[in-house]
Amino acid sequence: MARKARSEILYDGCYSHVFSRSIEKRKIFKDKDDFGYFLQLLKKEKQSKEFKIYHYCLMHTHFHLVVGIERLQLFSQALQQIKWKYTRQYNGKYQRWGPLWRERFKSMLIEDERYMHACGQYVEQNPLKAGIVEQERDWEYSSARHYAGTDKDELIDYYEYQGMPEDEDIEEEDFTRGWLIGSGWFKYRHLKGIA
Repeated sequence: MARKARSEILYDGCYSHVFSRSIEKRKIFKDKDDFGYFLQLLKKEKQSKEFKIYHYCLMHTHFHLVVGIERLQLFSQALQQIKWKYTRQYNGKYQRWGPLWRERFKSMLIEDERYMHACGQYVEQNPLKAGIVEQERDWEYSSARHYAGTDKDELIDYYEYQGMPEDEDIEEEDFTRGWLIGSGWFKYRHLKGIA
């Protein structure tokens, strides 16, 4: 199946899981300053482009965002600016040239707050699964510390979580493969074009 254009997946007012990986699995966040600069860019673009961040995690080779997209065009411009400015800074700092990222960014449409919460938990578990920390809240560059009450994170926007339906069985790959995160009915409607 051909890859769908972002504008065919996302729309103004939707929720999305957005992530982008480095080329060659290169370490693109090497120290505190690298992580801090990326978060600073994210905060600045978030304020000017009016999107919401509900969960995030920066890893050494990639980043994840769980977002509410007010206006898709502005959000796409924001991510383009963040990645371009970060690449320019990184290349200057480490005396290199060329691209850092494998693609613009991958995006998945999220059905609602229930699935957004589940996706956020997946995102925040990345450092734990990578063996970098013993608990999610130990990783400084994620929203897990905010939700654990360890630190208040100004990047995070509030939303109401009402719990997952008990009959929903969600696998880890549901958050990274395909283009839909949600119930079977939600996926069926979108795949059949009746959403």
